[in-house]
Amino acid sequence: MINHIRFENIQALFFSGDIHGEFETIVYKLNQLTDTVLIVCGDIGMGFYKDEYYLNLFQRLNLKFSKKNNYLLMLRGNHDNPDFFNGSFKEYKHVYLIPDYSVVSVNQTNIVCIGGATSIDRSYRIEEEQRGRRKTYWGDAELPYFDEEKLNEINSLYPDNIQIVATHTCPSFAYPTIKGNIREWLNIDESLEQTIDTERTTIDKIFDKLKEKQKNITDWYYGHFHEHKLEQHYGINFRLCDCAELNEYMAFRNYK
Repeated sequence: MINHIRFENIQALFFSGDIHGEFETIVYKLNQLTDTVLIVCGDIGMGFYKDEYYLNLFQRLNLKFSKKNNYLLMLRGNHDNPDFFNGSFKEYKHVYLIPDYSVVSVNQTNIVCIGGATSIDRSYRIEEEQRGRRKTYWGDAELPYFDEEKLNEINSLYPDNIQIVATHTCPSFAYPTIKGNIREWLNIDESLEQTIDTERTTIDKIFDKLKEKQKNITDWYYGHFHEHKLEQHYGINFRLCDCAELNEYMAFRNYK
């Protein structure tokens, strides 16, 4: 079944790129706003500390955000332990870890959320774990996966009524389309390029499946690449969000 998260009487909707454990930065930015939903597109930093750390952290964040009716939603990146995003971690009213293929409804705007990507530095992380350091690489579980059953359910429940897709990585046709800036890692890890290509092809399949029934998608937000970029493909705004950068979904003001 599809996981649904619903919010009403919200005044603004924002998306951010990776935060890599820098919660104070995102707290400061969100606390400048009121009645706002912020979705972070992966690489939260979940799993780098013991569970108790996150329980205490989220409890404090929940209290801060409740004062201005703000909500922080986070989907998984490659630098997140996927086990935190299966719906079993403690829930808070103003802080959410979003399972893959969730639909977030903010007033009349519906958002499909799907996490996962490839750690280009996985060889280093594996070596560190072998030296006795804490596990920070989760193998194939890091990757996005294609779930046709859930996509069919989304298309059935929300025919032509999804406006936004939020992912950690992006389709193969969206920026970046070349790998020159990660050549060092590709030289170290001989199977890395194939894994990256598989990752992007998976998002292609998700894109194609959604477009079968969703003709009103206007925006696609993603992180992972630590840059800011806006392109348009197939009539959709593809916005790469930089680390802890707040990007407002401007059309939301028309849907409130």
